[in-house]
Amino acid sequence: MAQRRGSDQQPGNSEVIIPPSLDEIAPILCVADEVEASNPRIAYLCRFYAFEKAHGLDPRSIERGVRQFKPALLQRLERENETTLAERQKSDACEMKNFYRHYYTKYIKALNEADKADRAQQPEVYKTAAILFEVLKAMNQTEAIDVADEILEARNMVEEKQQMYRPFNILPLDSNSQNKINTKIPEKILGEREE
Repeated sequence: MAQRRGSDQQPGNSEVIIPPSLDEIAPILCVADEVEASNPRIAYLCRFYAFEKAHGLDPRSIERGVRQFKPALLQRLERENETTLAERQKSDACEMKNFYRHYYTKYIKALNEADKADRAQQPEVYKTAAILFEVLKAMNQTEAIDVADEILEARNMVEEKQQMYRPFNILPLDSNSQNKINTKIPEKILGEREE
């Protein structure tokens, strides 16, 4: 569904190009594409949240491409709701809470305990976890559920780590980075003369 721009963003299940005025929802749709194979209902909930956010960004669909994009997304949501609703075991908010807990355990805890080679995946995993929590938070506003302290602590840890892995860092911020050669070279300032 989502087609992103930029070299680091790959379209998942691209049916429609996201209009520039709705670029803010592209990461949400890509997370939906990412989790669809493991849990189609969670993918539906992410897309539904993206639709709500798109409607908030451009409620009258006046920006270029929005008039085509929103109905196409809405049609897909209608199709997916019928097929995924039967698989739902609890309320949508409970499903989202359980999936976030599962994602945290399977990916974040595992990557924190992994060796150095797997750490390259951390920024993307933290970004996905942050989006899943954003969807969970939105769902919690409509269906009041108790979010366990464990999930809130996980969210705080994800937020801290996400700050550490912000894009456009020149030097790696991995804990083992002091052993890398580029951290041992003294910094040169342009225009400074050596004597």
